[in-house]
Amino acid sequence: MTASQLASYDGFKRMILTNTSLSDNLSTHFVASFCAGFVATTVCSPVDVIKTRIMSAHDKRGVLTLLPEIVKNEGFRWMFRGWVPSFVRLGPHTIATFMFLEQHKKFYRYVHSVDT
Repeated sequence: MTASQLASYDGFKRMILTNTSLSDNLSTHFVASFCAGFVATTVCSPVDVIKTRIMSAHDKRGVLTLLPEIVKNEGFRWMFRGWVPSFVRLGPHTIATFMFLEQHKKFYRYVHSVDT
């Protein structure tokens, strides 16, 4: 999850700064972190669903036994079951994390007189 958040945040931020009139400010950080939360939720959703299914199974069945049965019964939509609640949880967390990170970097550069 963290790798998808970090990589997508940097990519979205660079894309926003390059392709829009937004500067490196809170609006840019918010949009990039919102998009990073979207990517992280989408990447992690299949793993979260499998984890939940295994934990709630009444018998001791592994992933290799459970997965073909799930695909047979539900198709590939199973991967995104519970995506919205996951995003409601992960989206604000990602936004807060990157907004704090950017403000921390700005403060650090100011205190230590580092040019960007």
